[in-house]
Amino acid sequence: MQALLGLRSYQTAWCWLQKLRTCTVFPDRSKLSGSVEVDECFFGGAHSGNRGRGAEHKCKVAIAVERKRHKLGRLRMQVIECCSANELTPFVKTNITAGSQVTTDSWGAYNGLKNEGYSHKAIVQSKTADADKESVLPGVHLETSLAKRVMLGTFQGRFDPQYLQRYLDEYVFRFNRRTCKSPGKRFWRIMQQAAQSAPVPLKNLVLEPVA
Repeated sequence: MQALLGLRSYQTAWCWLQKLRTCTVFPDRSKLSGSVEVDECFFGGAHSGNRGRGAEHKCKVAIAVERKRHKLGRLRMQVIECCSANELTPFVKTNITAGSQVTTDSWGAYNGLKNEGYSHKAIVQSKTADADKESVLPGVHLETSLAKRVMLGTFQGRFDPQYLQRYLDEYVFRFNRRTCKSPGKRFWRIMQQAAQSAPVPLKNLVLEPVA
């Protein structure tokens, strides 16, 4: 962006990008609805130690995507502290309309979703030889793979964890408008949101490193 716009300062280009990323989340956006898959995914380089939900050196992200038969609808992704009900239940309530069909794996942190007004379907991964041939949650697993590919191609797999949410917000914005035939409309929505948003000073753009 610095080279494209002829900016002398890298910091100026960095600030512009960070400000634009904060404009990709609209406060009045509607929640996901209908049939929705929910899971957690993990971002970060290879480290020794536990894998999956027990990984200590990876960023944990909650992900939800609408399923419209064989097609995917809208997407939500949010950085979380841990894969517990205290983190996952608020994520579902914030991003999914009550009464929706929420499909998850058998992780116990999702057990309370029925009490929150959702139709919860927990799928247990079979341990048979055929288990690897078909994903339990194909929608969220596909989106996890695509998002990681973008992170690898754009940032070579390296990123500052404190800014991961902004990168994910940009990815979600682009994905949810993937079927838009006019790129100009996507640009217009960003400009519209930027004009309506309050100024963001540099001190609010620079975040403290994650411990």
